[in-house]
Amino acid sequence: MAANSFYLQKRLVLFCFCFFPSFLIAEVAKLPLYGKGNYLAFSDLKSIMPELSTKLKKFTRVGSVFTPQGNIQFRLGSSFYTLDGKIYKIPKAILKKEEDVYLPLDLVEAILLNLISYDVRYEFKDTELWVLIPKDPVPKRNINVKAIVIDAGHGGKDPGTSDPTGAFEKDVSLGVARYTYLYLRKYYPEIRVQMIRKNDSFVELEDRSKLANKVLNDTRDVIFLSFHCNASLSDKAAGFEVYYLSQSPSTEAARETALLENRYVGKHKNPVVSQIQSQMLSSVTQRRSRKLATAVAEEYEKALSPDIPSRGVKKADFSVLRGSLMPAVLVEMGYLTNPEESKRLRDKNYQKKIARSVIKGIHEYASSKD
Repeated sequence: MAANSFYLQKRLVLFCFCFFPSFLIAEVAKLPLYGKGNYLAFSDLKSIMPELSTKLKKFTRVGSVFTPQGNIQFRLGSSFYTLDGKIYKIPKAILKKEEDVYLPLDLVEAILLNLISYDVRYEFKDTELWVLIPKDPVPKRNINVKAIVIDAGHGGKDPGTSDPTGAFEKDVSLGVARYTYLYLRKYYPEIRVQMIRKNDSFVELEDRSKLANKVLNDTRDVIFLSFHCNASLSDKAAGFEVYYLSQSPSTEAARETALLENRYVGKHKNPVVSQIQSQMLSSVTQRRSRKLATAVAEEYEKALSPDIPSRGVKKADFSVLRGSLMPAVLVEMGYLTNPEESKRLRDKNYQKKIARSVIKGIHEYASSKD
């Protein structure tokens, strides 16, 4: 543990904020991070969330963190944990020093998303975790979809990636977005559907989020979809991925994908939106985003695999998702740099197939329980 340079002085700072509509009076807890910002002490997290409990078996070193909402199990020294019968790999191992267990940030995020019944907002800083705790926790609600915002990635001066024939990502994403819009209008006329761009125009990433949030102001229960194509230096790279927002990317490749898609972040961000709304993540919104991403990925795989294989559900810090205050996913539909996948992605009948599969995923998401 010494190699991780843990700063062992305990400190907990609480102060009040009153700018979130659903957190009219709330406290922000600043919890210290250890091991170069990679770990949080369980005792610090429990100090602000007393409903958390933990058990640790001395000889097997198997432990758990649990609430009435669920149970996460782990083994000290291991970089895996289990939840709802599934095994998840994380970049850092769970550690113990003296009488405290130190949780990697990915595991902290899993606890906030899965074990806390009410909505909390949080942000990982370099040396601290900021958690906004509402005085009157907002109860869980049923999942509904009353409006859908469709974002065709890139556009105008930003072509995105391209294939060897010169076909651009902006055109493929717009094609799929249009078919998704038309099918939704046809089969779900009761749902409001809004496209961020309907033609080859350039829209700043932060402006896309603002447009989506305007719909949210008018209509409750909104979801946000962003369509993109992937790229690689290797023409053998293949498959689709569905992303939801997280400060801790699933893999280094996920981090690189986010950096690629975030290239056109504007220089003049709205400081209020950036600091207050966008930076602190909502545990309920993030949990629903993951549920939406899983549903879309499952239906996409049923319809398009093995032509375009699944690379799974992943998480990364996409700017267009970070600014959206509703469940949001980004679909990397396949690799334009792969000649076979590019041919399929450019085919209009295949684009219709993608659109129908995504809509089926939305239907499954809306039919599930929170």
